[in-house]
Formats: sequence, structure tokens, C-alpha cells
Amino acid sequence: MNIRHKLKKLIPILICCLLTFCFLSYAEDEGMTDEEKLRIENSQSAINRINENKKRVQNTIKNLNSLKNDTQKFIEELDKNLELLVDELNQTLVNIDLKQDEIDITNKELEDAKVKEEQQYNDMKLRIKFFYEKGETSLIENILSGDNLEDILTKAEYIQSITDYDRSKLNELVIIKNNIIIFENQLQNEKAELVYLKEIEMAQKASIEQLIDEKNKELEDTKSKINTSQAELKKLQAEEKRLEAEIAAIERAILARGNSKRILQGGLVWPCPDSKRITSTYGKRNRPTKGGSTFHQGIDIGAPTGTTVIAAAAGEVVISKYSYSGGNYIMIDHGSGIFTIYMHLSKRSCEVGQEVSQGQKIGEVGSTGISTGPHLHFGIRKNGSYVNPITFVG
Repeated sequence: MNIRHKLKKLIPILICCLLTFCFLSYAEDEGMTDEEKLRIENSQSAINRINENKKRVQNTIKNLNSLKNDTQKFIEELDKNLELLVDELNQTLVNIDLKQDEIDITNKELEDAKVKEEQQYNDMKLRIKFFYEKGETSLIENILSGDNLEDILTKAEYIQSITDYDRSKLNELVIIKNNIIIFENQLQNEKAELVYLKEIEMAQKASIEQLIDEKNKELEDTKSKINTSQAELKKLQAEEKRLEAEIAAIERAILARGNSKRILQGGLVWPCPDSKRITSTYGKRNRPTKGGSTFHQGIDIGAPTGTTVIAAAAGEVVISKYSYSGGNYIMIDHGSGIFTIYMHLSKRSCEVGQEVSQGQKIGEVGSTGISTGPHLHFGIRKNGSYVNPITFVG
């Protein structure tokens, strides 16, 4: 009886030791050191990328200084660099969305693991409670009170099966706890990567703004040059005429076919859904530079670089190219003699010959060409002449 009494006292101590070990294992966070290292690496990497962006912009400006005597080449080269930065920014934004999706998945896995942990832990508590309340310790007494060796072994096998069951449930709990640690560390790492990507996004936006500011300074200088230089004046006038001639020629060719079955259906929609701010209206205005047009053949819609531009109606893309004065620009044939024009885009998302649907993204707002700030120039031509866009989309 003395041995059985000692064994009965020993069992609760063993159980407490097991639970203590379990909680201590759960409390450990062996990944913290690696996590901190990753955060430091990401922060340093972000700083390096930001410095690289700044250095690249400075080098770009330095290289462009040699072209300042030729405004056209200066603007064309600067627009190429802007387009490259916009592409990189768009890829970063895609990466941010993908990383956010990964974080959402990890959050869900973490929540599921914590639910399983709570359920498993409650099951273990019930098992321990049952073990004491129902007198499971008497099993040891039964083993020791066996009539013979065979009887003792049979009873020992029975209690072994119970022990194995309890051990398997404990192992399951430990696995769940370890998974929670893994998910939590993974979540922290993914959040650190997201912060890094957002820092890169801000750096890329700052680089774009810096180049646009440099361009605006050059255009201000160009105004002075145009006011005092007949050569610059004639150059700008020739470029504006060339652009308009190109647009008119393509329009005439399409209208001359006469057999087009394309018919405008349902009217036009606003081409820049995220901005309704008109910075320059259609019609007469003060000429922006000496010799420049005093009649604005569209409306200017102010919006940040990268803002989505959509097709005002379904149609065929008949122009998608870069022009010194219009920057990246697009022209769409909608049928019924109606054409829409979108200028100064930072990015074009459609090609000549492509069919687009109403509301489909065709590009992004920018400041390419002769432009002093991010905006969309939106024009509408009807049967060979410009018309006020507000009468169609206002």
C-alpha cells in the first residue's frame, strides 16, 4: 500500500510537469532573432533603394543638362525616364497587392490554428479532469493488485493505451502551438516586407515628382526662349501643326471609307473616373506661350500621375504613340463620326487596331509632352471638327 500511495501522489506531479513543459514550449519564440534580422535587412534595403532612386534621378538630370539647348530632345528624354519610373511604380503597386493577399492568407491560417489550439487545450483539460474525478489513478492500484503476472501485464497494457492516447493528444497540441509560432513569425516577416514595398513606392513617387518639377522648370525657361527666339517659336508652332495634321489625316481616312458599320451606342462616359476637376475648359484662353494656340481644343482634367484613364465609349484604337507636344496620346474611333483623344499620358495601355470596350482602362494620367503638371487632356472630334467635350460627358 505504501508504494501504491506514493505512485498516486506522483501522478499529479508528473501531469503538472507535462503541462508546464507544454506551456513553456508554447511561450518560446525562437524566430524572434531571425525576424529582427529580417526587419533590419529590409530597412537597410529600403534605404539603399531610396538612395539608388535619388542617385538615378540626379544622374538623369545631370545627363539632361547637356540637352537643355534643345528643348524637344530634353523633354523627349525626360519623358522616357518618367515612363520607366511609372512602370517600376506600377510593378511595386502590384507587388504590394500580392503581399497583402499573402498577409490575409497567413492571418486566416493563424486564426484557424488558434481555434484548433483552444479546442485541443479544452479537450486536454477535460481529460485531466476526468482522470481525477473518475478515479483513473485506481488503475495503478488495479495493476499492482493483480492475481498473477499475466493479469498484471494485461492491466499494464490497458493503462499503456490510455497513456499513449494522452501523449498523442499532447503531441497534437504541441504541433498546433509550434504552427502558431511559425504563422506569427511568417506574418511579421510579411508585414515587414509590405512596409519595405511601401517605402519603395513612396521613393518612386518622389522620384517621379522630382523629374516632373525639373521638367516644369525647363518649360518655364522654354517660355522665355520662345518669347525671344523666333526659331523656338517656329519649332513649337510646327510641332502643334504636325500633331493636328496627323490626327486629321487619320480621321479623314477613316471617314472616307464610308463603309464603316461602327455606330456609337449609348453615349460617352467621363474618361477619368477618379477626378472630376477641370483645370482648363474648352474654347478661347490666354495663350500658354507666345505663338501657342489661343483656342483650347478639349478640356484638361487635373489628377495625380498614374490615375486611371478609361475609354469614353467602345471603339477601335487608331492612334497610340508619343508626340513631343502631346506626349503619350491615344485616339479612338467610336463610329458615327465620333473620335476621342487622350493626351499627356504617363502610360499607354492599348495598341493601334485594338478594340476597347466602354470603361476599359487605356492608360494613366501623366505629364508627358508639353505639359506643366499631371493632367489628362481630353478632346472630342465630330465629323472632322473639335467639339466641346462637356456637351457629351458633362
